[in-house]
Amino acid sequence: MSEYTVDPTDPLPKYYQVYVSLRARIHAGGFAPGDALPPERQLAADYGVSRITIIKAKDLLARDNLIIHQQGRGSFVLDQRELGYGSEPCRVAFCLPTFADAYVADILLGAARVAMHEEVQLEIVGVEAGDGEATRVRKAIDSGVDGVLLLPRAHHPDWALYEQLCRDAFPLVFLDRYYPALDVDRVVFDDDEAGYALAKSLIEIGHRRIGIITGAEADASSVRGRIRGYRRALEEAGLPYDEDLVCLDVYPDLVPSSLFNLPSSDLRLMEWLRRDLATAIIAVNRYVALQMSMDLRRINAQMMRVVIDGDDRTGRGQLDIVTAAVSDRPFDHFETSLAAVAIQSGERLGEKAMQVLLRRLRQGSELLPQHAILPMSIVGAPFSEGELVQPLSGRTVGG
Repeated sequence: MSEYTVDPTDPLPKYYQVYVSLRARIHAGGFAPGDALPPERQLAADYGVSRITIIKAKDLLARDNLIIHQQGRGSFVLDQRELGYGSEPCRVAFCLPTFADAYVADILLGAARVAMHEEVQLEIVGVEAGDGEATRVRKAIDSGVDGVLLLPRAHHPDWALYEQLCRDAFPLVFLDRYYPALDVDRVVFDDDEAGYALAKSLIEIGHRRIGIITGAEADASSVRGRIRGYRRALEEAGLPYDEDLVCLDVYPDLVPSSLFNLPSSDLRLMEWLRRDLATAIIAVNRYVALQMSMDLRRINAQMMRVVIDGDDRTGRGQLDIVTAAVSDRPFDHFETSLAAVAIQSGERLGEKAMQVLLRRLRQGSELLPQHAILPMSIVGAPFSEGELVQPLSGRTVGG
């Protein structure tokens, strides 16, 4: 009879009990680094469980970087010292670009969760102040960090540093956006598919003049991807791609810290709407959506005042603009009302980025560049006047 069993009275799932047992055996030296785990059929017999249970337990061990699966050969125990988890803990720098963005905070939280689980020392490097990013990243590397996680700035001002790190094969992971000419590890969302899904949802309810509005980082790879998907949806529907509907100049200075503090933003929005006749708008991020929502309220309040004062000869007191957006979280009704939202999880991005970096630290330059693309969830909402977006809740796009 095997000494390794699962407890049927234990409320934890069987696969987790097997995982805990195998993890303890590895830590106790029952399997040395480089050893192959017993075949799945043998482990299933030892623990009195199914092979599916063993597979799920092994997946958790692989997640913890305790074993590695090799196709056609089996699963092998990894040497923790080679991963930097010995007496000298692995050190990873997270470059924090701003303290005012909840999305960035969520990314940090996700990365920290994996770091704690893997016993990795996570260090926060503030790079918020202007042109100091390259200097601060270099300082962190000189201090001995083993790898870096960062959200590169849109205008590529630090190109020289990251190109050098790429040549030196220094472990570096770009988050959320990337420099297309640098083939380094990166974790991003499927921005192209998100832009496509939002535009298509507006097209399906009859809109033909759909605009898309950017913020301060119009040339970020993430924004470019969303515009690319938006354009693909228009062309697929046989609609012209009108460059005037890609609005870059209403909120050119909008960043989290300037939200609701942009002078005359409602006037610029109204001028653009009057000139280009958009009936629906996609906001490329949460902050554009919030600013746009407030400005549309201001415009409608002004139009209603004109009607009340008797100066409006059109008889139109409201500007009926349907909106959609990319956001890191759902919107409350008091914030804004959107037809559809593509939601990107900052925590999931941070978790995946840390996993990608640890895999790079484990396998080094032998590993090809890792390009992880995460899906966004698409959530639909009711339209005004009885119109309803096609059911999108629970759907994901990309990845």
